Amino acid sequence: MPAFRHQPVDLVLDVRSQLEFFLGGLQGAENIPVDRLPEALVSRPDVSKQAKILVYCASGGRSAQAAERLRSAGYSRVVDGGGMSAAYAEFRPD
Repeated sequence: MPAFRHQPVDLVLDVRSQLEFFLGGLQGAENIPVDRLPEALVSRPDVSKQAKILVYCASGGRSAQAAERLRSAGYSRVVDGGGMSAAYAEFRPD
């Protein structure tokens, strides 16, 4: 199970654009651009509102926006990992 800051996470979301994601991201991350949240998760039965979700982007702005959007939609365990380099430093893929 992936972990961030030594805490397990259920889902790792890269909220950058598809092109940015294509150029590289955290191992095992799924790409859902911030402008598609929370709608892209609401229709997924495999992601509960209690899932621990790590979000990150390039520099921290979009991850903060994504975290706020998800919390407003009722996802209670969202972790804002900030920018890619900060998230990478504290992320473990398994």
